[in-house]
Amino acid sequence: MKIAKALKLKNQLAGEVAQLKDLLQKQNVRSTKQKFDYDNREVLARLRAKLDELVKVKAAVAAANGEIYDKIFRLAELKGLVSTLTALETKSGVFHEGRGFGEAAYEVEYVAQLGKVDVDQAVAELNAEIQSLQDALDEFNFTRSVNL
Repeated sequence: MKIAKALKLKNQLAGEVAQLKDLLQKQNVRSTKQKFDYDNREVLARLRAKLDELVKVKAAVAAANGEIYDKIFRLAELKGLVSTLTALETKSGVFHEGRGFGEAAYEVEYVAQLGKVDVDQAVAELNAEIQSLQDALDEFNFTRSVNL
C-alpha cells in the first residue's frame, strides 16, 4: 500500500476512534427509566480494536517516512512561522484611541519593526518553500509503499 493511501486509512481510523470515544462517553450513564442504545462494554472492545489498528498504521507510516522526516518537520515549523507572521501586529503611525464610552480619545504613535510589506514578503517566501516541500512530500507519499 502506498503511503498516501495509508495516510487516508489513518485519518479514517482516527475518525472512527473519535466517534467511538464520543459514543462511550455519551452512553455510559442514563436514568434508570431510560434504556441504553449501546452496550458500552462492546463499544469499549470495538474502541480498543480500532486503537490497535490505528497504532499499527501510524507505526508503519512513521517507519516508511524515516528518510523524509526532515521535510515533514520543516513543513510543520514553516507553517507555524507563517501563522505567527500573519498574526503579527504591523500598524505604524498615529492612531486615535479611547479608553471607553464617553471618555476622551487620545493619540498614540506606533512604530513597527517589521512593517506590513516586510511581513507579506516573508510570508510569500515561506509559502513558496512550503509549497515546494508539500510537493516533495506528496510525490514521496504517492510513490513509496508502506508495510501493512
